[in-house]
Amino acid sequence: MSMAGVAATGESARQQTQHSSGQQVGASARGSKHGGRPRSRPLARRRNGLRLNRAAAVFVLPSMLLIGIFTYYPAVRSLIGGFYSWNGFSAPQYVGLSQFNEYFTSPTFGVEAKNVVFLVLGWLFITLVAQFTAAEVVAHLPRKLGNIAKYLFALPIVLPPVVLIDVWAYMFNPTDGLLNKIFNAFGLAGPNWLGNEHLALVSILLIGFPWISNLGFLIFLGGIQNLPRELMEASALDGASGLRRWLHVDAPLLIPQFRVAFILGGLYMAQNFVPILLLTNGGPGNATMVPGLDMYEQAFQNDQYGYGMAIGTLLFIAMLAFTLFTMRVLRPRT
Repeated sequence: MSMAGVAATGESARQQTQHSSGQQVGASARGSKHGGRPRSRPLARRRNGLRLNRAAAVFVLPSMLLIGIFTYYPAVRSLIGGFYSWNGFSAPQYVGLSQFNEYFTSPTFGVEAKNVVFLVLGWLFITLVAQFTAAEVVAHLPRKLGNIAKYLFALPIVLPPVVLIDVWAYMFNPTDGLLNKIFNAFGLAGPNWLGNEHLALVSILLIGFPWISNLGFLIFLGGIQNLPRELMEASALDGASGLRRWLHVDAPLLIPQFRVAFILGGLYMAQNFVPILLLTNGGPGNATMVPGLDMYEQAFQNDQYGYGMAIGTLLFIAMLAFTLFTMRVLRPRT
């Protein structure tokens, strides 16, 4: 065989070897991409995820059932019960909107609506101003002193509300109360705080003075402590300090916190009738009567559960509208 033939044969063998090696490499690459052990990893992860989801559902399901039975069912039952006349014993009778109309035309409806609006707006104004101011002061105190002040302001939150109301009942006492003793020390005659129809509703607002020990204080304090430090330094260089910085820098940045505190405070005051029940029972006359107290009296004292549910439904609608309106107005501006 000639030298040219041998060279051609060798070149052909090398080409075949390279071609078969390329096919093996390609097959190996396709196998590693679509088959074998690497392909089983996503499937294993998916199976593990399904197992975890099933386990989580097993643990969450009892809580969901309990919440549904003891929270959502009574709420839905109350919304439906407003359309039925029911005394708690006999079978409910469908009366449509007659109980709602009866409440709207009752002699106390106007007074109750005016009182609850006054309490909600007054409470929101004094508490938001007090809590925001206290949070600003505490946030800019030295660290150790600020921690002490934070705990002292937040500690009364754990006190039972009835204890606080009992303390204020003593303070409002017209003869031996602390407030009238202060008036007497200056030679002034103290008023009958809870017995005067013009002062009774204002006295209800005074409960909790200075109105700092509330959830709103912690909400504002957390928001202030999370404000960008660079922005605070820049505002200080621009001359914005003290009250000016609070109003023009901090307050606009804390719109989400104001929205949460506004909604929680408004809902709390709209449905909280316990201080009125324990201190004035709606009196003197109807000077402190509110829808929540009227609902309680109609249902649990007069055995008109359907009528009480109707008042509760209207109160729920009013609070829902208040919440939606607040979320619409106090949207963060970007």
